[in-house]
Amino acid sequence: MNVRIRSLTLACCTALAMTFPRGAVAQAARPPLSASDIDNIAKLEMMEDRRQVDTIDVTTLARLLTSSHREVRRRTAITIGRLADKRAISLLRGHPLDTDTAVTASIVWAIGQIHDSTTVTWLDSVLTQPRTMPTVAAEAAIALGKIKGGGNREVLARYLTTTAANPRTQDAIGEALLSIGRLPRGDLAPIIRWTSSPDSTIRWSATWALARLRDPAGVATLLAMANDKSGLIRSWAIRGLTRSAADSVGQMAVAEQVLLHATSDADRTVHTEAIRTLGSYSDSTAIAMLAAALNSADSWISVSAAEGLGTMRAAWTVPALAAAAASNRSCAVRITARASLQAFAQDTSRPALQAAARDPAIAALAEIARDTVPYCRSTAVTALRRMTTLPAAGTPARTTIDSILAANPASAPQQRPAAAPLTRTFAEYRAIVERWIVPEYMGKARPRALWETPRGSIELELYPGDAPLAVDDFVRRMEGGFIVGTQFTRVVPDFVDQQETTRGGSRLRDEVNRLGLTRANLAWATAGLDTGNPGYTLGHTPQPHNEGNFTSMGRVVRGMDVVDRIELGDRVTAARMVP
Repeated sequence: MNVRIRSLTLACCTALAMTFPRGAVAQAARPPLSASDIDNIAKLEMMEDRRQVDTIDVTTLARLLTSSHREVRRRTAITIGRLADKRAISLLRGHPLDTDTAVTASIVWAIGQIHDSTTVTWLDSVLTQPRTMPTVAAEAAIALGKIKGGGNREVLARYLTTTAANPRTQDAIGEALLSIGRLPRGDLAPIIRWTSSPDSTIRWSATWALARLRDPAGVATLLAMANDKSGLIRSWAIRGLTRSAADSVGQMAVAEQVLLHATSDADRTVHTEAIRTLGSYSDSTAIAMLAAALNSADSWISVSAAEGLGTMRAAWTVPALAAAAASNRSCAVRITARASLQAFAQDTSRPALQAAARDPAIAALAEIARDTVPYCRSTAVTALRRMTTLPAAGTPARTTIDSILAANPASAPQQRPAAAPLTRTFAEYRAIVERWIVPEYMGKARPRALWETPRGSIELELYPGDAPLAVDDFVRRMEGGFIVGTQFTRVVPDFVDQQETTRGGSRLRDEVNRLGLTRANLAWATAGLDTGNPGYTLGHTPQPHNEGNFTSMGRVVRGMDVVDRIELGDRVTAARMVP
C-alpha cells in the first residue's frame, strides 16, 4: 500500500503519527557520495535557491541527469521539478527511464510539477504500462492531477474504469482517485466504482474525490458512505452533503437527517464536519443544533458552530452569537462569534439584521479587547478601529470604545517578510549538503525538535534530505530562540494550526517534494510558491488538493493529540533541538 495514503488512514485514528510519508527512500546500503558528487548536489541546491535557469544551467542539468551516481540523478530530477522550467521537459524525456525506481519516480514527479499539458500522453503511457513499477505508476497518477487540460481527466477516468485492483495497482488507483477529485467535474462512474472497494484507503480516496467535486450526482453515494465503518471516510462523506448539492437532487431532508445524526458520532472529525456542513442549511432545526453546539467544550465543535451561524445571515442567530462572545468562552469561540456578528452589523443589504447585530457586535468587541489572550485583544482592537459605524459621541458605549482605543495605540501593520538576499557562496551550499543531505542519505537519524505549548509537548522530525534549505533555516531559528513566544493565530478545526510569522523571519524558498501533505505534516504558511514565511503549520488532516504547492519539511512524531487541542492564541513556550 502506498505509504503516503496509508498514513492518511492510520494517523487519523491515533495520537502518534508514526507512519512514513510517501517518497521516503529505504535506508539500504548505499554507495557513498564522493567529493565530486557533493559538489554536484551543492550546485543543484544553488540553482534551486536562485530559481534562475540559463543556458549554462541547462547544460549542467543535462550532464547531472546522466551522472553515474543514482542519488545525483535523483536529486537532479527533483531540482528540475522545483525550477518548473518547461525547457527542462526535453531533458527528462530525452533518454530512457532510469533503471533505478527512485530516480524514475522522481522524474515523473518533476514532470508533474512543470504542469505542461503536452506531457499527458506520456504520463498516460507510464501509468497504464503493466511493467511500470507501482511507485512510478502512482507518481504518474499524481502528476496527472496537477496538470490543467490536455485530456488528463479522460486518462484518469479510463484508468479507473478499466483497471483491476491488485497489489501492483492499488497505490496508483488511490492516487488516481485523489487526482481526478482535483479536476473539473465529469462522469462520476469511474469514482463511484471504487466506493465499494474492500480497501479502506481506496474507499477514502473515492469519497474524498466525490466530496471535493461537490457534484449533486454524487450525493446518493455520499449518503451511503456516511455510514462507513471508517471515521475518516464518514467525515469526508459528511463534507459533501451540503444543502445546495442535496437540494438539487431532492435529498435535502434526508441529508440533513444524516448530518444531525452525525453530530452524535463518537469520532471527533465526523462530529466537527457535521456541524460545519449544517452551516449550509438555514432551517430552524439546523439553527437550533448549531446554537446548542456553541456551548460545546470542544473548540472544534463550538468554533464550527459559530462559523455556521455566521453564514446563515438570520436575525434570530444574533442572541446565540452574542452569548458565545461572552468572557467565559475561549478566545477562538469569542473571536469567531464576534466576526459573525460584525459581518451582520456591516451588512447594509439587510437593515433589520444590521440593526439587530450592531450593538451586540460592539459590546462583544469592547469585551474581547480586555481578554487575557494577547491575540484576542489585538484582534478586537483592530476590528474596533476599522468599524465604520460606531455609537454616537457622548454615549456610554462610545466612551468605552474611545478609552479602549486610547489605551491601545495603533501599531504599524506587519509587513510580509522580504526575500532573503541570495548572498550564499558555493561553499555555504556545500556546507548545507554536508550537514543535512549527506547524513540522511547515509541513513543517520533525522534531526528532531521539541516544542512546549500550554496543551503539552510536540516532537517534530525534520526532513533534511528533502528540504535542506528549510531545515537549515528552521534549526537556526530554533537555536536563536526565535520560535519561543510564537502564537498560533489561525486554528481551523480538522484542517491546520498556523503560527504567526516568526521573529526575524525572511521569505522562504519552497522545496516541494514527494513526501506528501499528510496528517501531522509540518509546513509553513504561503500565498503561492516561494511567497511563504516561517509561520509554521501543523496539519490535522490530509490535503491532497494542495499537493505540489507546499513544502513538506517534517512531521509530528509525538504529540498529535496536543496538536489537535491547540487553541487560537496559544504560544510555543519553549523550544529546543533534541540531542
